[in-house]
Amino acid sequence: MTATAPLPTVVPVAVGAGASSPEPRTAWRPVLLLAAAVAVVHGVCSAWYGAFGDELYFLAAGRHLAWGYADQPPLVPWLATALDHLAPGNLVVLRLPATLATAGHVVLAALLAAELGGRRRAQLLAGAAIAISPFLLATGHLLATSTLDPFFWTLLLWLVVRWIRTRRDRLLLAAGPVLAVALFGKFLVPVLVAALAVGVLVAGPRRLLARPALWVALVVAAASTVPTLLWQAAHGWPQLRMGAVVVGEGGLTGNRWSFLPFAAWDVGLVPGLVLAGAGLWALLRSDALRPWRAVGIGAVVTIAAMVTVGGRPYYVMGLAAVLVAAGAVALQDRAPARWWSWTVSVPAVVASALVVAVLALPLGPASWRVERGDFLASGQVGWPSLAADTAAAYRALPPGEQARTTVLAWSYWYASALDRYGPAAGLPPVHSGHRGFGFFGPPPDTATTAILVGPVRGADRFCATVTPLPPHRDPTANAVINGDVPLALCTPRAPWSALWPSIVDMH
Repeated sequence: MTATAPLPTVVPVAVGAGASSPEPRTAWRPVLLLAAAVAVVHGVCSAWYGAFGDELYFLAAGRHLAWGYADQPPLVPWLATALDHLAPGNLVVLRLPATLATAGHVVLAALLAAELGGRRRAQLLAGAAIAISPFLLATGHLLATSTLDPFFWTLLLWLVVRWIRTRRDRLLLAAGPVLAVALFGKFLVPVLVAALAVGVLVAGPRRLLARPALWVALVVAAASTVPTLLWQAAHGWPQLRMGAVVVGEGGLTGNRWSFLPFAAWDVGLVPGLVLAGAGLWALLRSDALRPWRAVGIGAVVTIAAMVTVGGRPYYVMGLAAVLVAAGAVALQDRAPARWWSWTVSVPAVVASALVVAVLALPLGPASWRVERGDFLASGQVGWPSLAADTAAAYRALPPGEQARTTVLAWSYWYASALDRYGPAAGLPPVHSGHRGFGFFGPPPDTATTAILVGPVRGADRFCATVTPLPPHRDPTANAVINGDVPLALCTPRAPWSALWPSIVDMH
């Protein structure tokens, strides 16, 4: 029987020596080639299928420019509307920030490995493991907070890891704008910052907390949130209600009990999870990586916090690169035990890449994936046909009634799709009380009827009459998501402006 080999002791680059600390040698050419390959793959995939439901929402939100939205800060909606104006309807351009962030994530993984003392093989192994993670392969070409946020987390962690080695305070100053942009996209990064602070207090270097540059960076980041916080305050702090919404959607993205298995799959069982597990252990236990122990503790605290509050597993995807990099460094000088050494071998990486690519990338006809319940694929097809059938129901009304008719959609996805594809089909402006769409305002009070698209919540309360219309059915779309949608005609009990507060619903 072969004994399990302990994680090796590696010799990292000099730590804390300031400007005299030797720069690690980064394998720039192969790392950039790997990142370029990732960018090409996601760039090609960007053109396939159609816009995802959340992307349609960001486009709709961007047409209602504001410093904040009910469910998020303004970065992604602003990006979406700017890129759509630059190249209307072009998905490759719309998704370019996600594609670049995913490729940049690969580069940062390699740079983290270099900062921790990793040589060429460790850098490439870390970059490759991130490149083929199921989560990034599946979503890395979609414009969403879930693709941009992990990149900003990873960039922030690289600045921290590098500061620990060099003690160059300009890295802390650079963290200010990074934090500001991250907060402009999603309000999750303070959890990471607080967790790192806990790690520093427990394991050092505590002098980090006394650096003026750190506090300048934090002030810059905090100041950047003022416009969004003012918007939230003016609208009753709807963002605070999103926590309950996330917990309620646990069946889709995993709950507290399935958080770790889902997160493990997001990183990638082979080699991602193997390297991440080895990296966390090394950060917490290895003498060679002892200077960065605060990062390991911060990772544990972050994961524990997300599990406790019922966050989604991919919320911690921003930790993957630093853990994978630490694992690659820990394993670079001595082979692991024979029974699991294959997990970090070149054949395993290639085999995993092929398997995950088939499972995660939008390969083959969309109908094939929709039939098998692929959520991401289902969210990218069927929307134009929903708009066409809704427009047909609208055109079937007498001309005089059309002028007094609005469209009220069940979910923010439905509303966003109709907002995107409805005008070309002849639909009037679309409204919905669901999530952030409800904050875009009610239908005009001159609208005395509404076409209900989907099982609109509370219709029995605010409609005096509900007349069923021929439903929308699309056999090529997912029946649950958008392939089988009831339509009805509603006569409101009161003006929409009076009804609207009871119609708006964050769930």
